[in-house]
Amino acid sequence: MCRAIIGTEWWADLLEAHCDDGFATLAIEVPCCGGSTTLDALEYDWPCGFARFEIAVRNPDRLWFGDAELTALADRLGHPVKQVRARI
Repeated sequence: MCRAIIGTEWWADLLEAHCDDGFATLAIEVPCCGGSTTLDALEYDWPCGFARFEIAVRNPDRLWFGDAELTALADRLGHPVKQVRARI
């Protein structure tokens, strides 16, 4: 992967193109160099997740959960977790 910066317009167009199929695959061709990769392999400025399910917390009393809390949750689920904040 060339590590070039990809504009948000490309990302928005990609979301629009896959709004009906929900990204049946994460495989993509990046516009910067034409290389093949997957959406989850790209580096994002903010945490981003691709998941089969989510645990949503509405109006939490704080911005982030601590590392120990995320580790405990991952241990209970038996799978790594990633914290992604979203404003709705």
